[in-house]
Amino acid sequence: MMTCKTRRRTLFLPIVRVVALGACAQLVQADLLAQQQVPPAGQDEPQLSPIEAKAQAERDAAELAVAAAREQLNDRYDSLESLLLDLEDDYALLTTSAQAATHRNALVVAMSDSLPAARARLVALAAQGRRPNRNARARVLSDVFADPVAQSSTVDPRLASWIADQVATDLGSRGTLDDVGSTEVLRALGKIFVPGESWHLFWNRAFHVDLAEAGDWAAAQQRYEEAGLALDRLRQPERYGPRGEIAPAGMVVVPGGSYELGPGTGYKRSIQQVSLKSFAMDRREVTQREYKTFIDAQERSVQRELLPRDWFLNGLGLSEPPEGLANHPVIYVSFDQAAAYAAWAGKRLPTENEWEAAAAGTAGWAYPWGNGWRSNQCNGAGASAGTLPVESFPHATSGAGCFDMAGNVWEWTSTLEDESDISTLPDGPVNVIIRGGSFRDDRDRLTSRYRWIAPGHATFAHPLYDRPIGFRCAADL
Repeated sequence: MMTCKTRRRTLFLPIVRVVALGACAQLVQADLLAQQQVPPAGQDEPQLSPIEAKAQAERDAAELAVAAAREQLNDRYDSLESLLLDLEDDYALLTTSAQAATHRNALVVAMSDSLPAARARLVALAAQGRRPNRNARARVLSDVFADPVAQSSTVDPRLASWIADQVATDLGSRGTLDDVGSTEVLRALGKIFVPGESWHLFWNRAFHVDLAEAGDWAAAQQRYEEAGLALDRLRQPERYGPRGEIAPAGMVVVPGGSYELGPGTGYKRSIQQVSLKSFAMDRREVTQREYKTFIDAQERSVQRELLPRDWFLNGLGLSEPPEGLANHPVIYVSFDQAAAYAAWAGKRLPTENEWEAAAAGTAGWAYPWGNGWRSNQCNGAGASAGTLPVESFPHATSGAGCFDMAGNVWEWTSTLEDESDISTLPDGPVNVIIRGGSFRDDRDRLTSRYRWIAPGHATFAHPLYDRPIGFRCAADL
């Protein structure tokens, strides 16, 4: 029995056979942004170089592929939702209606009457020397159940056929069908339905699994995700490593390999030949807004010790940073505060070698943007009297794709002055390497190689210590 419904319900989507790609969140973002910017009327479009034109053509093609995949996915979704709505009353007919027992008995009778035909077919197979296993028995039962169930059932043929297949699988697991009758069929049928279970829960738990429509939807979902991933690779190549590594949102992949780092100036060290595994690095420094979210998510008992200098807690237990600086890097945080944020975010602080690799790249650039000094590429050397919003210099990213690795604020690493890497600070007086320079520093301190130290414990406890230190996070891939 099929009923046309004018109301719409929220579709409980199938949860099997759906590929959950790590870039699924970025897929949505890439799809929403897949709109061409049209220049104002009367304004000529900028001329693209051959390389830029080729890259634009590839992005255009990828956007068309996303649009086509999205349209196909919507079609499959509509088909699946329509089926769910069509079958809801049929499920109620077998479970909660006043005639539920009658309709179930019709199915039981149809399958019970087919058992002799199934036994005969199994005997014939055995006579041919083909001893049927449980799968073969289930296939025979499904085959002989098909027509009788379809003819006698008052519910949608797709639901009736699925029920018959489930009973066939249950009965086929028995070693023989000689002792199988209507009681066993009724018992097998009863296993399918959980008392009090709603149609949508039944759909998600069991029914949708073997539907062709669900398989079509899952395949369309995978194609959509793959198209979005291809588009995201073209839009944000820095998020993808050479071996297919994918950085979390807001991070870039720093490729693994051999790096020549240094020689370090400031707190000097010799040239280092290091081998690094690929890792992810935040594109920018952690902002005041992000750090506020972190503090406000903590228990009241620990919030106060996580406050940077000049922050306070209001009467509601919410942190209050300096006004108007939400998108500026958080500043005056201790090593422990930075490490606590990183752990809360599921990340960690970068080692000194990782920080320099992200800033200087495999080419060992003197500055994150290249080997030549440019006064308009960072917040340092007198560019401003304080911090600037993150990503204020969009054309001065490092080779890895990181912003503000020169100037704005110093950044903590997880490396001590003796060049040992740590996850937590050891007891006693200890100094930690900081990198990147700040808005207060001259060009000599804004290089990819300049390094300095800061006391690890209670850095800002003393009112005279005001070195502007912030941080960005790293993560293993």
